[in-house]
Amino acid sequence: MSKIISRKVKGKKYLYLEESFKSEKKWVKKSVYLGPEKPTRQDLISAFNELKEKCEAKKHQVLVRPLTEFITNKKATELQKATENKKEFLKKLTQEQREEFARRERITFITDSNAIEGSSLTYSETSKIIGQEKKIQEAGKKQFIITGINREEQEALNLKACLDRYDKYLKINQKITEKMILQLHYILLEKISGYERYQGIYRPVKVYIVGSTHEFPLPQEVPGLMNQLTQWLEENEDLIHSVELAAKFHTKFTTIHPFADGNGRMARLLMNYILQQKGFPFTNIPLKRREPYMKTQAAGNKEDHKPFTLFLAEEAIKQHSETDKPSV
Repeated sequence: MSKIISRKVKGKKYLYLEESFKSEKKWVKKSVYLGPEKPTRQDLISAFNELKEKCEAKKHQVLVRPLTEFITNKKATELQKATENKKEFLKKLTQEQREEFARRERITFITDSNAIEGSSLTYSETSKIIGQEKKIQEAGKKQFIITGINREEQEALNLKACLDRYDKYLKINQKITEKMILQLHYILLEKISGYERYQGIYRPVKVYIVGSTHEFPLPQEVPGLMNQLTQWLEENEDLIHSVELAAKFHTKFTTIHPFADGNGRMARLLMNYILQQKGFPFTNIPLKRREPYMKTQAAGNKEDHKPFTLFLAEEAIKQHSETDKPSV
């Protein structure tokens, strides 16, 4: 994996970006000189691109970007293979089959993501309520009303609407901005009784998690922290492996807890947006993995991003190495 190393020459320190790999049964080391001082972001990106070219000349692909902490070459190779497997699987399907696969994948995500937050809706129930909406829309009605709808059903419809907007953003390769995050959150809390005043705004109240001793930032701190988070994403998207980038963004987001409600669902949605924008497959956090997932979030609250990074990497590898159908 590419990493920044220092070498001393006549008592002076010099920095290099270096990658070691096997070529024709021999270990090869390629490096790019960075200078005596800490490189700027742009200098590091340029050095990384130069290093990739040097390694590719030796038929070695550099998979791990220089500021990556937890994704090793081995893990990156497994993630790449899983991603390629998913692409090959989808290529074998007809257009209709791909659309059905995507529909089932999204319903699984909606079911599990809401269930992690306490929803009791099953996959079948979620599929039914979303199917009802689709039939009404196909009938040509822009405004739809489903009588007798409860909060959990509305949450399912809202998360589906978020995914519809998400797809539009993805199609134009929209960068994640605070405006985009607030727009998605507004959709997420649509028609949720008691939360109308919190739609699409950073929380004006303190928040707590039952059973947790973690103290979340005060409301007045949230706007500044969210601005820092989106800047962090922009500054590091070309310097950290994409799966680690998505995982760190997720835990940083939940540590800020910027909204009065919907933080976990928003984090999982934005995590997937980063994955897909960077060419990795949509990856669900299964309900059956809720307990270990919540433990990784507790670690994230203490700025330990390793547990969730490895958790997400393992889920991505597992879910896409042997692609068949989303679990239901």
